[in-house]
Amino acid sequence: MTLRTIDLGENRSLAFRSAGSGAPVVLLHGALTTHADWLDAPFAAFAERGTAIAIDRPGHGASLRPRFAASPQEQAAQVREGLFAAGFTPPFALVGHSFGALVALAWAAQWPAEIERLLLLGPLVEPEVRPLEHGLLAPRALPLAGPMLSQAGRWTVDRAFVRLAQRAMFAPEPPPSDWLARYPWHDVLEPARMVDEGEDAQTVLPGGPASAIDLAAIRAPTAIVAGERDKVADPGRHARTAAQAIPGARLVTAEGVGHMPHHMALAEVLAAFDALELGRAAA
Repeated sequence: MTLRTIDLGENRSLAFRSAGSGAPVVLLHGALTTHADWLDAPFAAFAERGTAIAIDRPGHGASLRPRFAASPQEQAAQVREGLFAAGFTPPFALVGHSFGALVALAWAAQWPAEIERLLLLGPLVEPEVRPLEHGLLAPRALPLAGPMLSQAGRWTVDRAFVRLAQRAMFAPEPPPSDWLARYPWHDVLEPARMVDEGEDAQTVLPGGPASAIDLAAIRAPTAIVAGERDKVADPGRHARTAAQAIPGARLVTAEGVGHMPHHMALAEVLAAFDALELGRAAA
């Protein structure tokens, strides 16, 4: 299960790990991490259900993207291009967490015939101002000052900010020790990647590219699993909006769980995914 990287030219690439056999199941991670977020248990479980493909989203880990190409639509197009170049073909199942859910939604809305099922975990859906992220990260998207801010942040505030974010992701529980042991600190704190994080953050501002995704155009059977105690992506604002806007979507609430249901409520996540295959998403 080595990391494979597909060169797409023009400072673009797609890095991923894959395992299993059968129809491709694409795992799209959220902010401040890489494909490593899916390791080990979620990745192994999805590999029992198809060919699990845990990618580094463009601008994260080993997947490169050009400056100012951060929109969910552009990321979806690059992921799609990379997977086709690697030999994977539709139909795809998409599993998107947090910002990765936005990328999954953008793909499913633009190329609905390619997606056979869609699972959104702690999704970020509605454009909004997110004070901490937009205060600390969004300035990194500035053309000249942004890279300099990221260079300075590497030695000052970034590690403390990421530790705070980790606690918020898993709250009310602490981050699991095995997850922390695998956490890709080098990839996340690399200044160029923090610039990309800033560009991601800008896309979810009101009126930004995230607001242009046509949720009503999605045709794939869809399930949404949201942690009842999610403090990162308010389920009342995001998960419920997606459930109401996507035709036939089913919302599952994981009681007592925060923003990381694929780690803290994996059984419920897998049950929702399996129900989609059986055509019971809207039951």
